[in-house]
Amino acid sequence: MSDIVRGVRGIRGQGVMERVADAFGIPGAMLGLPARPWEGAPAPLSDVPQGADSSDVLLVTVMIEGRRHVVPISRRTLITGAVGAVLPELPHTQVREFRTPRLGGTRIEAAVEHLREMWHSLVRADNIFGPGHALASVHQQLGILESLLEHAKGAQRLEVLRLAARYAESAAWLHEDMADIPQAVTWTGRAMEWAVESGEETMTTWTLFRRSQQATTMKKAAQTVGLARAVQRDAAAHPTPVRAAALQQEAHGHALGGDEVASQRCLDAAHGFAASPETKGDARSGHGDFCTASYIEIQRATCWLTLGRPDRAAPLFEAGLSSLPDAYQRDRGLAQARLAMAYAGVRQYDQAAEAAGAALDIANGTGSKRTLNEAVAAINSLGVACDSRAVSSLFERFEEGRVR
Repeated sequence: MSDIVRGVRGIRGQGVMERVADAFGIPGAMLGLPARPWEGAPAPLSDVPQGADSSDVLLVTVMIEGRRHVVPISRRTLITGAVGAVLPELPHTQVREFRTPRLGGTRIEAAVEHLREMWHSLVRADNIFGPGHALASVHQQLGILESLLEHAKGAQRLEVLRLAARYAESAAWLHEDMADIPQAVTWTGRAMEWAVESGEETMTTWTLFRRSQQATTMKKAAQTVGLARAVQRDAAAHPTPVRAAALQQEAHGHALGGDEVASQRCLDAAHGFAASPETKGDARSGHGDFCTASYIEIQRATCWLTLGRPDRAAPLFEAGLSSLPDAYQRDRGLAQARLAMAYAGVRQYDQAAEAAGAALDIANGTGSKRTLNEAVAAINSLGVACDSRAVSSLFERFEEGRVR
């Protein structure tokens, strides 16, 4: 492997590429391969330290079938030579167990109020700085809430359950952004359990929406559509941004299934329930407040990309990015990576290189593993553009060590 990293030898043959991907936990999409059997579960032979973030990942260029590719390799791999220390997915975060002392009724109320206010700050921190900044804090607060659940009774217990469900859903989202789908699914399930026990129907519905999103990530079209429709069953009981979020999510499922008409119909309908463009990104307005008109149009662009129409996707990404609120850096990074894929699809390689570089900068700045994975996939799609100076310059950033 060291010869491959140093450029002494290249990788030839799909079998060799598959062995490299499986040994180092590299998603198939990054190397132009089908999804690997282990994707959606922890990467095999993983040996990255607990709590690793993007600073532990080095991006290097290798030659595969005569084309340049970028692959993420743990710095630990290069130091120790341990196969499997490469991570496209973050391992389960290890958080020191915290046990809160038994509190009386008044102190439980004060603790709940404090944790409720902290949650809004954590949501904003996630949007601005990425998941690595917020994840440890979310798990620490979850430890406190689980301790409170051991003591709280009656109406107080219901309040703690509702807040615990909110934190668990946030933990799921953060793990998902760190490309750890198994933990995301686990915490979504915990959020649903607590929401059902507390009778919090809005949160129960929202966990169905989150499971639909996770199904999209795993490219399960029928499950994506089914769960999104389940969210809409009692539409009148939900805030309008939740309905917008569910409709655009259903659109993704239809796009995965190749149904262009149904996908576009859902996106058109979502605009009728879109959140205010003045959203601050801290969810104070309730679930779905991220689902603004510009967000919906970015999702429309993503659906066109899924449907194999990069020509339709590129201008929509451009327009949506121009009006996306500043708070949503993670969404901006994902949109830039997908814009790069759209440009590559219409052979506008210089523009693709610029968009991919912007996505990579956001991924490095926020620590978002999901954004990093999509940025790397976009960059690798450009390896064929040998005559583009912009693409060559982008790859030179890795060769000269100017990016992680």
